[in-house]
Amino acid sequence: MTSRERVQLTLNRQKPDRLPFNFWMDRDRMAQLDEELGENFRVSHYGADVIETFPNLPFFLQLRDETERYFDGKTTWVTHRPDLGVPDLLEMGLPDPQEESCYDGIREDRQNYPDKALFAMMNSPLETIFGRLGLEKMFYELADYPDETELLCERISEVMLQAIDHIAACDVDVLYLAGDVCMTRGAMLSQEMLSRFLFAPMQKLIDRAHELGLKVFYHTDGYVMDILPLFVQAKLDGINPLQYSVGNDPAVFARDYGGKLMVYGAMDNCAIIPDGTADEVRAHVRFLFETLGKNGGYIASSHDIPGYAPQENVEAMVAEIKACCYE
Repeated sequence: MTSRERVQLTLNRQKPDRLPFNFWMDRDRMAQLDEELGENFRVSHYGADVIETFPNLPFFLQLRDETERYFDGKTTWVTHRPDLGVPDLLEMGLPDPQEESCYDGIREDRQNYPDKALFAMMNSPLETIFGRLGLEKMFYELADYPDETELLCERISEVMLQAIDHIAACDVDVLYLAGDVCMTRGAMLSQEMLSRFLFAPMQKLIDRAHELGLKVFYHTDGYVMDILPLFVQAKLDGINPLQYSVGNDPAVFARDYGGKLMVYGAMDNCAIIPDGTADEVRAHVRFLFETLGKNGGYIASSHDIPGYAPQENVEAMVAEIKACCYE
């Protein structure tokens, strides 16, 4: 069974041969392992099943020259943003989603990885604004310019709506929308604000992706249990990562939402994988499989496993995932 077949069965709530997986690590550690184990070691060495791929939709190009960044060779950090707000962004141009070069990276990934599942990631419209203004400024803008923010989200979503047709034509499996809207104790915005500024602009994206045969996942770190009904109401298919370390309970999720939402994630990159023993890592993986994936609908993954995590634990994690087989 190929990785793509394995993931597609899981996406359709059927049981593949084994638990599909992906994982992320600290970028320095990943670069080191690329040298030691082979380029894109997660796939070439460990056989990860998912490739996350990205369209190039350059929103608010005018801000690039005014935004100061630091690049450490692997990650870009914003060190200074211009003092602009939502009304200023409304005056700026948006990318042309009909420009075919925006999707060259996705086409290249499909060509290079024909037997892997492709998850095409885009920031949500709200996260697209967050990323240009920063969270603190964004909170003020939501209070001072709610109507303008709603309009800007709508304009961004119209661009993304057209982009989805091109993304689907690149033969991907999942539209993967992203935007951190939760902290360790819960959502950063009220459910009313989330409905208005996050889910309403995304709804047409979700619906269009479904029309084109794609599943739709959403990423947010943090504690999400209190807002999961919003994900269900929006007809999302899955959530990432269901962050284990902040108290998202896999058993409660499985009981209340297991038939409504899939999970892509759940592995504890904050404590168990870096700080536990290899046996504890194996037990953690097995627990998640039995709790979230016993009947399918679970793709194991992690966010950035710290660079200090013992290699023995990484090996134990992957080996146990591959031992999680369906009868």
